[in-house]
Amino acid sequence: APRRDYRLVHRIGSGGFGTVWRGELLGPSGFRKVVAIKLLNEARAGQDEIGRRLRDEARILGLLQHRAIVRVDDLVRIDGKWAVVMELVPGADLAELLRAGPLPPRVVAEVMREVALALAAAHTAQHPTTGVSLGIIHRDIKPANIRVTRTGEVKVLDFGLARARFEHREATTRDIRMGSVGYIAPERFQQRDLPAGDIFSAGAVLFSCATGAELGQLPTRAVAHAAAVIEATDQVEDARLADLIGRMLSIEPAGRPDAHEVATELRAIALGAEGPWLTDWVTGA
Repeated sequence: APRRDYRLVHRIGSGGFGTVWRGELLGPSGFRKVVAIKLLNEARAGQDEIGRRLRDEARILGLLQHRAIVRVDDLVRIDGKWAVVMELVPGADLAELLRAGPLPPRVVAEVMREVALALAAAHTAQHPTTGVSLGIIHRDIKPANIRVTRTGEVKVLDFGLARARFEHREATTRDIRMGSVGYIAPERFQQRDLPAGDIFSAGAVLFSCATGAELGQLPTRAVAHAAAVIEATDQVEDARLADLIGRMLSIEPAGRPDAHEVATELRAIALGAEGPWLTDWVTGA
């Protein structure tokens, strides 16, 4: 195979799992391509095991082809650290966009429909040769992991890396990080990891997009949870969005719609909602 060289250009951001760099792929004959490179933090011990898991994860992500899922291109060693090479997604994440307040109703529905379609693709993904279900769960759906480009594309970031992180932490420290506070499904506190957990998290993001406020971590006791969901959905002006959010935040995983159902409902809501379409909104048309 032709040699691929990667060059780190400048740091974009960092978190507990690694540091993201803007980088360049340098190929033969002067070929260059701008990429995002996530340099992964590693414990000194057990690097071989971590590396095996990350390679498996990169292979799985390579099988996930969807317009709303950030593409993973390669997994390499850079300066002795494992690095995931991904497409660079310009634009702003929802956490940045929400600092200015809630999004227009139609934009909310369009953005979150793309997220739901990405989750549907992951939850139902099959291995292309064996047909075995891959059972990919994101585990950390939150505004900072959803990016909107300048042309109105929506991309879910860190797909599957949460899964590798989850296994890595469980294997080495038993400190299971299940997601981000305010977006964690109730059953994850009992270490039940289901696709419906991503739906709950997406419901919390949908609430934030519609209201400009953070939901906060809901109680895990049924009566208190139900009361908190009613209080939250009362803040959502669009009745159809409020109803959908309420069902996505159900305390019982079986009470939540699946990702396909969420996407279908959000399409209908977008068609009937007011305000600009997403592509017009991002370009200021």
